[in-house]
Amino acid sequence: MFFLNLTAAEFLTLLGGLSGLIAALYLLDRSKRKRIVSTLRFWAPAASARANQRRKRIRDPWSLILQLASLLLLLLAIAQLQWGARERRGRNYVVLLDTSAWSAERNGDITLLDREKEIAERYLAALAPADRIMLVRTDALAAPITPFTAERSQIMSALHGMAAGYSALNIEQALTFAQQAQGWSGGEPGEVVYIGPGMTPESVVAAPLVPNLRVIAVERVRQHAGIRGMSVERKEAGENAWQAAVTVKNYGTERATVRVETRFAGTGFAPRVVSLEGGADRTVEYNFVTDTAGQLAAELKPGDNLMGDDRVVLHLPRIRFLRVAVFTDRPELFRPLFSANGRLQVHFFATSGQKTDGPADVMVLDRTARAVPPNVASIWIDPPRDGSPLPVKALVREAAIRNWHSEIPLGEGLHAKDTRIPDAEVFQTFDGDMVVGAAAEGPVVVARGASQSRGDMAVIGFDPLSGEARLDLTTPLLFANLLRWISPAVFRSVELAAERVGAVSMPLDPGEPPDRIRIFDERGMSVPFVAAKQTLQLFASAPEVLRVTSEGRERTLSVALPDVAAFEWKPPSNTATGLPVHSRFAPAALDLWRWLALVGGLGLFLEWTLFGRQRFPKRQIVGPESARRPIAEPERELAAK
Repeated sequence: MFFLNLTAAEFLTLLGGLSGLIAALYLLDRSKRKRIVSTLRFWAPAASARANQRRKRIRDPWSLILQLASLLLLLLAIAQLQWGARERRGRNYVVLLDTSAWSAERNGDITLLDREKEIAERYLAALAPADRIMLVRTDALAAPITPFTAERSQIMSALHGMAAGYSALNIEQALTFAQQAQGWSGGEPGEVVYIGPGMTPESVVAAPLVPNLRVIAVERVRQHAGIRGMSVERKEAGENAWQAAVTVKNYGTERATVRVETRFAGTGFAPRVVSLEGGADRTVEYNFVTDTAGQLAAELKPGDNLMGDDRVVLHLPRIRFLRVAVFTDRPELFRPLFSANGRLQVHFFATSGQKTDGPADVMVLDRTARAVPPNVASIWIDPPRDGSPLPVKALVREAAIRNWHSEIPLGEGLHAKDTRIPDAEVFQTFDGDMVVGAAAEGPVVVARGASQSRGDMAVIGFDPLSGEARLDLTTPLLFANLLRWISPAVFRSVELAAERVGAVSMPLDPGEPPDRIRIFDERGMSVPFVAAKQTLQLFASAPEVLRVTSEGRERTLSVALPDVAAFEWKPPSNTATGLPVHSRFAPAALDLWRWLALVGGLGLFLEWTLFGRQRFPKRQIVGPESARRPIAEPERELAAK
């Protein structure tokens, strides 16, 4: 017999203090009562009154005995009195059930996880009824499903509700968590049990040593080939050109031959037959042209027992174009400037027409003005002074741009100075205007954001297609920056990739600022990440689609492929293996606290029923006549004396 929650000293201290308090309450005198008498002449003087002291005695001793007995039983319940030896009171076990990507492997209608659950049930049946078990879901993260509990129904319900995951097993984290959980539980530690195939993404060399570890291995199929990843990128060289790359890996030890079948929007590409040595991988590339949105799907034939990585799908967006309407009388100078970029749809119009043949996103007005400002984005080149959208402060002859504001995106890459300009207009600027280039006399290239009446606007106060400026590299860069500022989404580099669930690493371009990167999920919620050494790292515990945006670039990550581990974990040689000896009917400590609490509560109820009502008698109202009756007899006695 022993206490589980309190020591003997703590129990006796509580029992003695509370018992003494209750006994003291029973020894207290009754409260004084006020009495009404008829006269004072029969009362003897205080000095002659004979002292009458009585010995204190306990009224209702059986009530006190019942209360003390009930208190003793309730304290025993709080201390969790157990009958038996301490060695039989039960231990705290941690069961690590592998739910990594390998647990989805099928053998007919039964998955590897189903076999793990069956083994877990047999292991639980081998434990004593008083043993407490914490069930932990183990893949890339160790997530407890139940607390330490001896309720087998709760554990079985949680066990049957577990499903296979997509990430790889992190055995180091799982063992560390199990040790910490047993240390924090406060009970006697039992075994840490791992049930699963034991496949990890890399060779484990730093796993913690667990002295009470038991490994119950579940056999898997050794031969498997799957898709490791797929990436799609739009090529800048050709219009509507895309390049896709599919990586295939052989996870087995023997040579495997698979056929890669790829199709886009229902149109199939020529199948590729790939032969892989054990543990090898290969990338298959596809080049295709399309201007429509659709699904790009790659599939391995024939399939195998682990079907999760046999097929991958990416949704290609529709390519966006920027419609540009150029009003000029010299289209031969503008064609080379705009034709180099395949994302522009350019139409030329004479300045006398002042109308477009269709909707436009951007208007380029070459040395001309409009009576009504356009309601779309516009680029003004050397506008007439009386028709300029910005006030012209001065006209400068033989000017030179002294300062390009390269610290803003509009001035990025613009560094040339002292380029001679025959004629230049110097503009007056206002709050919110961005000065891109300035001569000694003032701003000559100014940009202004959109307003309610018109779109973004940029004004160039000289002719960049004449004189020395025509041959300068600054001219095409200036137009590229202006168009990218007006419509950044069109000029973003589009990349799509299918990655594995778990830890994702993505290289960044040289000079790509990490502080400008933002990652959002499908709901628009921000996703945390770490950027270091030109590498972006994040973690996804479940399949989802992420959008990564930065300056001039947009990436779409479909984190949907299972992370199939390729290395087998080797536990220490002294680790216990297999199912333990059946001990369900071994003697165990009997927990008595429920019965003690029940009997103690019944004792308090019985005491109140028998004696509690007498402590609070009903008060009786006494009239003037009856008030003198109790006093009559004492008065006669005093008169006789």
